[in-house]
Amino acid sequence: MPDQPRPPAASPMLAALRDGTRDHHAAVERRLGLPDRIRTRDDLAAALATLLAAWGPLERELAAADWSGLPLDPRVGEAAALLRTDLAALGVAVDRPAAGSSGLDLDTTARAVGGRYVLLGSALGGRVVAPEVERRLGLRAGEATRFFRRVGGAPGRDWRAFRFAVAGREWSAVEVTAAVDAARSTFDLVGRVEVVRPSG
Repeated sequence: MPDQPRPPAASPMLAALRDGTRDHHAAVERRLGLPDRIRTRDDLAAALATLLAAWGPLERELAAADWSGLPLDPRVGEAAALLRTDLAALGVAVDRPAAGSSGLDLDTTARAVGGRYVLLGSALGGRVVAPEVERRLGLRAGEATRFFRRVGGAPGRDWRAFRFAVAGREWSAVEVTAAVDAARSTFDLVGRVEVVRPSG
């Protein structure tokens, strides 16, 4: 079996993103409280609607960002569509996505890397959240948890491709700082979205 390419053992960019966003990541986890705050179907609907408010604009803007020089698909998935499908499974009607903006500055490759880091990392965490939510609410696997499971996607593969691409490029100190700033802003965006309680 031929050797598979492996990313460099250490990537200063990835280390900076991990270390530079630790507090922001923890703050968002505390605010969303997943999966602990999900005790009812209404709780799940509120969490999904809250996440959708941030995810739609972020996915669109990251897909349109400058990915030149990195061997990555500009699209980061269809998580917003999965959120809408999950809400529909809970009986919540969701309007089609508005043309709004996230308000984030993702205009350079480095800043786009910071935003993508947050979205891809959330996909990995969702695999832990989904089974617990399903158990608590008596749901089948993937029933109203398609977003957390990233049904139709491959979070592990996407994360490995991202790591490999980022580690395979040299980044200046200015670019690393910009990426960390964008990742922090992305966490902050998710953390400050008002909790939505859909009426159904």
